[in-house]
Amino acid sequence: MGNAISSAAAPALCAAFTALELVNLLAPQQGAGATAAAEASAIRGAVRAFLPLAAAAGFFTSVALIYRQLHHAGAAAAAGAGNPRLPELVTFTLCASAGFLQFVLFVLEAPGGVGHGAARALGLAALRALPAAATATFFLGILLIVVGHIRAGGEGGGGAVAGVLAKMAVGAAAGLFCLMATAICFV
Repeated sequence: MGNAISSAAAPALCAAFTALELVNLLAPQQGAGATAAAEASAIRGAVRAFLPLAAAAGFFTSVALIYRQLHHAGAAAAAGAGNPRLPELVTFTLCASAGFLQFVLFVLEAPGGVGHGAARALGLAALRALPAAATATFFLGILLIVVGHIRAGGEGGGGAVAGVLAKMAVGAAAGLFCLMATAICFV
């Protein structure tokens, strides 16, 4: 359970800090001047160009890991050992990257796709929700670390709670990354 706790707390904390930095990047402080706005616009353009490439890399990596798992599962089944289940992270990465690529290719780039005004409103709503979602994800990750330390200290308890918190932290981090992608694409 200790590895599950640390593997769930790390993405939650990283997502929280990334989201807060993203808010500062996409919404520069008022009165910052034209240079800060131009710099934010240049960075936003570079990130927008990079996101579909990252999604494609995630998709291809997930497919390769699934192929590897299936190949090893066949060999392990012949030997009478092995775990045929796919890791949850591989399944999540495959679904998230395929969904993002489908959205970019068939909704944003399609003729008559999402209108610019509606897309910008969606991005601004996601940008406004980022600080609250990042705060909740941060404290969920910290709570998960505290429960992990209590369990490691031999004080008992937290078995079922730690499992539920680990799943919540991974879900919160995934949701936060989706909000960040929406804010980057549409603001």
